[in-house]
Amino acid sequence: MTLFTPLIYSLFLLGSVSCYVLHSSFAVPIVLAATFPALIGSFIPFKNEFKHHPYAAIYTGCFAGMCSTAAINSLWELIFVALIGTFLYIKSISLFEGFGGRLGGIAFTCSALFVLIKGVL
Repeated sequence: MTLFTPLIYSLFLLGSVSCYVLHSSFAVPIVLAATFPALIGSFIPFKNEFKHHPYAAIYTGCFAGMCSTAAINSLWELIFVALIGTFLYIKSISLFEGFGGRLGGIAFTCSALFVLIKGVL
Protein backbone atom coordinates (compact mmCIF):
# COMPACT_ATOMS: atom_id res chain seq x y z
CA MET A 1 0.00 0.00 0.00
CA THR A 2 2.80 2.40 -0.82
CA LEU A 3 0.55 4.33 -3.19
CA PHE A 4 -2.11 4.94 -0.55
CA THR A 5 -1.03 8.41 0.62
CA PRO A 6 -0.39 9.89 -2.86
CA LEU A 7 -3.69 8.41 -4.07
CA ILE A 8 -5.64 9.88 -1.16
CA TYR A 9 -3.93 13.25 -1.62
CA SER A 10 -4.59 13.41 -5.36
CA LEU A 11 -8.24 12.42 -4.94
CA PHE A 12 -8.77 14.86 -2.06
CA LEU A 13 -7.22 17.58 -4.22
CA LEU A 14 -9.32 16.56 -7.23
CA GLY A 15 -12.52 16.77 -5.18
CA SER A 16 -11.70 20.12 -3.61
CA VAL A 17 -10.43 21.79 -6.79
CA SER A 18 -13.32 20.58 -8.93
CA CYS A 19 -15.88 21.79 -6.39
CA TYR A 20 -14.11 25.12 -5.92
CA VAL A 21 -13.73 25.76 -9.67
CA LEU A 22 -17.31 24.77 -10.48
CA HIS A 23 -18.62 27.19 -7.86
CA SER A 24 -16.22 30.11 -8.23
CA SER A 25 -15.63 30.11 -11.99
CA PHE A 26 -18.85 28.69 -13.42
CA ALA A 27 -21.34 29.94 -10.79
CA VAL A 28 -22.69 26.45 -10.14
CA PRO A 29 -24.62 26.41 -6.84
CA ILE A 30 -22.34 25.17 -4.08
CA VAL A 31 -24.32 22.04 -3.25
CA LEU A 32 -24.36 20.94 -6.89
CA ALA A 33 -20.69 21.86 -7.23
CA ALA A 34 -19.94 19.46 -4.37
CA THR A 35 -22.21 16.61 -5.42
CA PHE A 36 -21.26 16.48 -9.10
CA PRO A 37 -17.56 15.54 -8.60
CA ALA A 38 -18.52 13.10 -5.83
CA LEU A 39 -21.04 11.42 -8.13
CA ILE A 40 -18.58 11.19 -11.02
CA GLY A 41 -15.89 9.91 -8.65
CA SER A 42 -18.14 7.12 -7.41
CA PHE A 43 -17.91 5.46 -10.84
CA ILE A 44 -14.10 5.29 -10.88
CA PRO A 45 -12.91 1.73 -10.18
CA PHE A 46 -10.17 1.29 -7.56
CA LYS A 47 -8.33 -1.78 -6.30
CA ASN A 48 -10.04 -3.64 -3.47
CA GLU A 49 -7.00 -3.15 -1.24
CA PHE A 50 -7.92 0.54 -0.87
CA LYS A 51 -11.45 -0.34 0.33
CA HIS A 52 -13.75 2.72 0.44
CA HIS A 53 -10.99 5.25 1.12
CA PRO A 54 -10.56 6.67 -2.43
CA TYR A 55 -14.26 7.48 -2.64
CA ALA A 56 -14.24 8.98 0.84
CA ALA A 57 -11.23 11.13 -0.07
CA ILE A 58 -13.05 12.57 -3.11
CA TYR A 59 -16.12 13.23 -0.99
CA THR A 60 -14.10 14.89 1.77
CA GLY A 61 -12.28 17.00 -0.81
CA CYS A 62 -15.64 18.16 -2.16
CA PHE A 63 -16.62 19.22 1.36
CA ALA A 64 -13.36 21.17 1.72
CA GLY A 65 -13.88 22.77 -1.70
CA MET A 66 -17.15 24.24 -0.45
CA CYS A 67 -15.13 26.76 1.55
CA SER A 68 -15.84 30.41 0.89
CA THR A 69 -13.88 32.18 -1.83
CA ALA A 70 -13.15 34.87 0.76
CA ALA A 71 -11.21 32.31 2.82
CA ILE A 72 -9.49 30.50 -0.04
CA ASN A 73 -8.43 32.79 -2.87
CA SER A 74 -6.50 30.54 -5.23
CA LEU A 75 -5.82 27.01 -6.33
CA TRP A 76 -2.43 27.18 -4.58
CA GLU A 77 -4.21 27.59 -1.30
CA LEU A 78 -6.36 24.56 -2.09
CA ILE A 79 -3.19 22.54 -2.57
CA PHE A 80 -2.20 23.38 1.00
CA VAL A 81 -5.71 22.65 2.29
CA ALA A 82 -5.54 19.25 0.57
CA LEU A 83 -2.21 18.53 2.29
CA ILE A 84 -3.72 19.27 5.69
CA GLY A 85 -6.88 17.33 4.84
CA THR A 86 -4.97 14.28 3.62
CA PHE A 87 -2.89 14.24 6.79
CA LEU A 88 -6.02 14.45 8.96
CA TYR A 89 -7.83 11.81 6.89
CA ILE A 90 -4.99 9.29 7.14
CA LYS A 91 -4.44 9.93 10.86
CA SER A 92 -8.16 9.56 11.62
CA ILE A 93 -8.67 6.26 9.80
CA SER A 94 -8.03 4.18 12.90
CA LEU A 95 -9.51 6.71 15.33
CA PHE A 96 -13.02 7.24 14.00
CA GLU A 97 -13.85 4.11 12.03
CA GLY A 98 -17.59 3.87 11.62
CA PHE A 99 -18.55 7.21 13.19
CA GLY A 100 -20.69 9.52 11.11
CA GLY A 101 -19.54 13.04 10.42
CA ARG A 102 -15.84 12.22 10.15
CA LEU A 103 -15.52 13.42 6.55
CA GLY A 104 -17.25 16.73 7.18
CA GLY A 105 -15.25 17.17 10.37
CA ILE A 106 -12.00 16.63 8.49
CA ALA A 107 -13.02 19.11 5.79
CA PHE A 108 -14.00 21.73 8.37
CA THR A 109 -10.85 21.21 10.41
CA CYS A 110 -8.46 21.43 7.46
CA SER A 111 -10.18 24.56 6.14
CA ALA A 112 -10.24 26.17 9.59
CA LEU A 113 -6.58 25.31 10.21
CA PHE A 114 -5.64 26.80 6.87
CA VAL A 115 -7.52 30.04 7.60
CA LEU A 116 -5.90 30.18 11.06
CA ILE A 117 -2.40 29.62 9.64
CA LYS A 118 -3.04 32.15 6.88
CA GLY A 119 -4.22 34.70 9.45
CA VAL A 120 -1.20 34.15 11.68
CA LEU A 121 1.31 34.40 8.84
